[in-house]
Amino acid sequence: MQFINYFFISLISYLGLLIGIILIRIAPEEQKPLNKYFNLIRKILLLSIFAFILFYYFNSQFNVLVLLVYLIFIVFVEYKIMDQNNKSIVIYAILGILFYLSLNNTNLFTIESSLILLYGIPTASLLYNRKIKNHYKIILYNLGFVIIANLLFFI
Repeated sequence: MQFINYFFISLISYLGLLIGIILIRIAPEEQKPLNKYFNLIRKILLLSIFAFILFYYFNSQFNVLVLLVYLIFIVFVEYKIMDQNNKSIVIYAILGILFYLSLNNTNLFTIESSLILLYGIPTASLLYNRKIKNHYKIILYNLGFVIIANLLFFI
Protein backbone atom coordinates (compact mmCIF):
# COMPACT_ATOMS: atom_id res chain seq x y z
CA MET A 1 0.00 0.00 0.00
CA GLN A 2 1.26 3.45 -0.82
CA PHE A 3 1.80 5.93 1.96
CA ILE A 4 -0.71 8.47 0.66
CA ASN A 5 -3.51 5.88 0.78
CA TYR A 6 -2.44 4.75 4.23
CA PHE A 7 -2.28 8.36 5.45
CA PHE A 8 -5.77 9.23 4.24
CA ILE A 9 -7.23 6.02 5.68
CA SER A 10 -5.68 6.89 9.04
CA LEU A 11 -7.20 10.38 8.83
CA ILE A 12 -10.61 8.99 7.95
CA SER A 13 -10.41 6.57 10.87
CA TYR A 14 -9.47 9.47 13.12
CA LEU A 15 -12.50 11.49 11.96
CA GLY A 16 -14.72 9.39 14.23
CA LEU A 17 -13.81 11.90 16.93
CA LEU A 18 -15.06 14.76 14.80
CA ILE A 19 -18.29 12.88 14.03
CA GLY A 20 -18.84 12.31 17.75
CA ILE A 21 -18.33 16.00 18.51
CA ILE A 22 -20.76 16.99 15.75
CA LEU A 23 -23.28 14.48 17.07
CA ILE A 24 -23.24 16.00 20.55
CA ARG A 25 -23.26 19.57 19.23
CA ILE A 26 -26.40 18.77 17.24
CA ALA A 27 -28.19 17.00 20.09
CA PRO A 28 -26.61 18.08 23.41
CA GLU A 29 -29.66 17.03 25.41
CA GLU A 30 -28.92 13.40 24.50
CA GLN A 31 -25.42 13.36 25.98
CA LYS A 32 -26.38 12.72 29.59
CA PRO A 33 -29.05 10.02 29.02
CA LEU A 34 -26.84 8.15 26.54
CA ASN A 35 -23.69 8.34 28.68
CA LYS A 36 -23.82 4.74 29.91
CA TYR A 37 -24.60 3.46 26.40
CA PHE A 38 -21.68 5.40 24.93
CA ASN A 39 -19.40 3.81 27.54
CA LEU A 40 -20.74 0.35 26.74
CA ILE A 41 -20.41 0.83 22.98
CA ARG A 42 -16.88 2.18 23.41
CA LYS A 43 -15.81 -0.87 25.44
CA ILE A 44 -17.43 -3.30 23.00
CA LEU A 45 -15.72 -1.64 20.03
CA LEU A 46 -12.36 -1.66 21.81
CA LEU A 47 -12.75 -5.35 22.55
CA SER A 48 -13.77 -5.99 18.93
CA ILE A 49 -10.67 -4.20 17.65
CA PHE A 50 -8.48 -6.47 19.74
CA ALA A 51 -10.48 -9.59 18.91
CA PHE A 52 -10.13 -9.16 15.14
CA ILE A 53 -6.41 -8.48 15.28
CA LEU A 54 -5.88 -11.40 17.67
CA PHE A 55 -7.67 -13.74 15.28
CA TYR A 56 -5.39 -12.61 12.46
CA TYR A 57 -2.16 -13.09 14.44
CA PHE A 58 -3.35 -16.28 16.16
CA ASN A 59 -0.66 -18.50 14.57
CA SER A 60 2.24 -16.37 15.79
CA GLN A 61 2.75 -16.87 19.51
CA PHE A 62 5.01 -13.85 19.90
CA ASN A 63 2.52 -11.51 18.23
CA VAL A 64 -0.34 -12.90 20.31
CA LEU A 65 1.71 -12.36 23.46
CA VAL A 66 2.48 -8.76 22.50
CA LEU A 67 -1.18 -8.12 21.66
CA LEU A 68 -2.27 -9.61 24.98
CA VAL A 69 0.17 -7.28 26.77
CA TYR A 70 -1.41 -4.36 24.89
CA LEU A 71 -4.86 -5.62 25.85
CA ILE A 72 -3.92 -5.95 29.53
CA PHE A 73 -2.45 -2.45 29.41
CA ILE A 74 -5.64 -1.09 27.83
CA VAL A 75 -7.79 -2.81 30.47
CA PHE A 76 -5.55 -1.33 33.17
CA VAL A 77 -5.87 2.14 31.62
CA GLU A 78 -9.62 1.72 31.21
CA TYR A 79 -10.26 0.87 34.84
CA LYS A 80 -7.48 2.71 36.72
CA ILE A 81 -7.29 6.10 35.01
CA MET A 82 -10.33 8.15 35.92
CA ASP A 83 -9.66 11.17 33.71
CA GLN A 84 -11.41 10.48 30.39
CA ASN A 85 -9.03 12.74 28.42
CA ASN A 86 -5.88 10.98 29.62
CA LYS A 87 -7.51 7.61 29.07
CA SER A 88 -8.39 8.58 25.52
CA ILE A 89 -4.86 9.79 24.74
CA VAL A 90 -3.29 6.49 25.81
CA ILE A 91 -5.89 4.32 24.09
CA TYR A 92 -5.62 6.22 20.81
CA ALA A 93 -1.82 5.82 20.88
CA ILE A 94 -2.27 2.04 21.24
CA LEU A 95 -4.88 2.11 18.46
CA GLY A 96 -2.27 3.75 16.22
CA ILE A 97 -0.01 0.74 16.77
CA LEU A 98 -2.85 -1.71 16.12
CA PHE A 99 -3.82 0.23 13.00
CA TYR A 100 -0.31 -0.28 11.66
CA LEU A 101 -0.27 -3.97 12.60
CA SER A 102 -3.39 -4.57 10.55
CA LEU A 103 -1.74 -3.24 7.39
CA ASN A 104 -0.56 -6.68 6.19
CA ASN A 105 -4.07 -7.96 5.45
CA THR A 106 -6.43 -5.81 3.39
CA ASN A 107 -9.57 -7.29 4.92
CA LEU A 108 -8.28 -6.87 8.47
CA PHE A 109 -7.11 -3.34 7.66
CA THR A 110 -10.58 -2.43 6.42
CA ILE A 111 -12.25 -3.88 9.51
CA GLU A 112 -9.79 -2.26 11.93
CA SER A 113 -10.00 1.18 10.33
CA SER A 114 -13.81 0.99 10.35
CA LEU A 115 -13.88 -0.06 13.99
CA ILE A 116 -11.50 2.76 14.96
CA LEU A 117 -13.78 5.22 13.15
CA LEU A 118 -16.77 3.85 15.05
CA TYR A 119 -14.79 3.88 18.32
CA GLY A 120 -14.17 7.61 17.94
CA ILE A 121 -17.87 8.48 17.84
CA PRO A 122 -18.81 7.43 21.40
CA THR A 123 -15.40 8.48 22.71
CA ALA A 124 -15.79 12.05 21.49
CA SER A 125 -19.42 12.07 22.60
CA LEU A 126 -18.27 11.26 26.13
CA LEU A 127 -15.37 13.73 26.13
CA TYR A 128 -17.10 16.77 24.64
CA ASN A 129 -18.24 19.39 27.11
CA ARG A 130 -20.53 22.02 25.62
CA LYS A 131 -19.86 24.57 28.38
CA ILE A 132 -16.08 24.39 28.02
CA LYS A 133 -16.15 23.83 24.22
CA ASN A 134 -13.19 21.48 24.36
CA HIS A 135 -13.50 20.17 20.81
CA TYR A 136 -10.04 21.45 19.85
CA LYS A 137 -8.50 19.68 22.85
CA ILE A 138 -10.20 16.41 21.93
CA ILE A 139 -8.93 16.58 18.36
CA LEU A 140 -5.39 17.71 19.24
CA TYR A 141 -4.79 15.51 22.28
CA ASN A 142 -5.72 12.34 20.41
CA LEU A 143 -3.64 13.23 17.37
CA GLY A 144 -1.10 10.69 18.62
CA PHE A 145 -3.11 8.08 16.73
CA VAL A 146 -2.36 9.63 13.34
CA ILE A 147 1.24 10.46 14.25
CA ILE A 148 2.10 7.00 15.60
CA ALA A 149 0.27 5.15 12.83
CA ASN A 150 2.05 7.13 10.11
CA LEU A 151 5.49 7.04 11.73
CA LEU A 152 5.27 3.26 12.03
CA PHE A 153 4.61 3.05 8.29
CA PHE A 154 8.20 4.19 7.63
CA ILE A 155 9.84 1.80 10.11
